Amino acid sequence: MSIDATQGPTPGYPLVYRNLMAVGLLGAVYRAREDAATVSAAVELTLDDPTPFRVCRAIAQGIGGDAEYAAATLGEHVDAHPEDEGAKVALATAFLLARDERWKAILDEVLATSTDQNVRQAANGVLAHAAARQSAQPN
Repeated sequence: MSIDATQGPTPGYPLVYRNLMAVGLLGAVYRAREDAATVSAAVELTLDDPTPFRVCRAIAQGIGGDAEYAAATLGEHVDAHPEDEGAKVALATAFLLARDERWKAILDEVLATSTDQNVRQAANGVLAHAAARQSAQPN
């Protein structure tokens, strides 16, 4: 299963599920990790394919400074599906947001090997964000 960042995890799900997803993702961003993990685990049990939600969760936890969830879930996915370049970009994004230096090697590899224009565009967008963050930091 390829990860498509353009498809959200909520189509066709009742409002209660979407609200639980939001609570889990916000908990990840705001570092309420234990509560977020409990809610997110419950949400994942309701999804036919939890992969898109896991991508969102990995990025939310990256925003909250935690790269380990991304390393465990997306890293495992990439290991099992090395051809999934979209997952690699999502993993790099989560690492970058968490200030984990592993993002650089992943994007370098994607940009060196990918022929998929959408993946390359996404990877370049992550690089542009990294550059903007770098220039915004006080010296």
